[in-house]
Amino acid sequence: MRRCFGVQGRSTHEKVNPHYRRSAGGGRLQLKAFDTEMGVEVELQCFDGQVRQSRQIVIVDTSGKTHHLPIPENISPEQLRMAFLRLNVGDIADVRLIYDPKELCWIEPLVKAAFPAVSFFGEGGLGAKNYADGAVGKIELTDRYFRGIAKIGFHCFLTQFPAYDGSEPYFADIREFIIDDSGRGMDRINQFIGERTIPLLGPMMEGFRPDGWRAHVLCAEIGAEYLAHVQLFVCSDYRAPVHTVRPGTNTCGIEVGATGHVYKYFEEGPKGRFAGEARPLKVSHIALAPPLKPTVRCVP
Repeated sequence: MRRCFGVQGRSTHEKVNPHYRRSAGGGRLQLKAFDTEMGVEVELQCFDGQVRQSRQIVIVDTSGKTHHLPIPENISPEQLRMAFLRLNVGDIADVRLIYDPKELCWIEPLVKAAFPAVSFFGEGGLGAKNYADGAVGKIELTDRYFRGIAKIGFHCFLTQFPAYDGSEPYFADIREFIIDDSGRGMDRINQFIGERTIPLLGPMMEGFRPDGWRAHVLCAEIGAEYLAHVQLFVCSDYRAPVHTVRPGTNTCGIEVGATGHVYKYFEEGPKGRFAGEARPLKVSHIALAPPLKPTVRCVP
């Protein structure tokens, strides 16, 4: 979603294009569509708020299966060749090289060094610009993504209820879950995070819906449990899921409370150091909320 909306990270962070490189422990983003001009399936990328073909080699084997070999910047010929070998392609029937013609000055020597037998024909290009049948995306998430959601929710809860500092013993389990980078956290996700089944933002906006703007919503409440609700990239064309984080059980008898904020991006773009602003929401505690859906579900 950050890539789609052109949301930039901090200037001190390394710029990573997730269409070419794995990020946050998961796989790289894959977005595929059939290019009617080229007659093959191609990978797409979000680029400056637009969607276009990725820089790639498209290989069709004799069985008709299509393989995609993305070409990130700063890749060496040896790395490109090893990435090709990992595709384990059988007999090749067709090969297409997709790149921006402005990149030919470094694409041609790179590909020729990786595959000396390759010859270039034509000027290259990016193929079609419209895809009538849409595209199919593949996103691979690991427990690290959900531990990040848990961290956002837990920190939100602590900022809204300063009577807690997070070091309390009844928060020990969620602290351990957030920092556990052993890779075994997938089995524990549903213990700490569930999917809320009733709207979060709608009731607080009196029925109004996003109209061209996008925002994140964070809420926290104390009832029988300590809860935090995280809804990222709320907008008019994305049904953003609501993740409910469960830091622990309320064993202290502190009275019920609820709070929330919407973090709304400026529609005209960043203003100085800030990309948006935070606004408080009128919220209320739900005494008998429906059960949460499991965040990780097995689909038969």
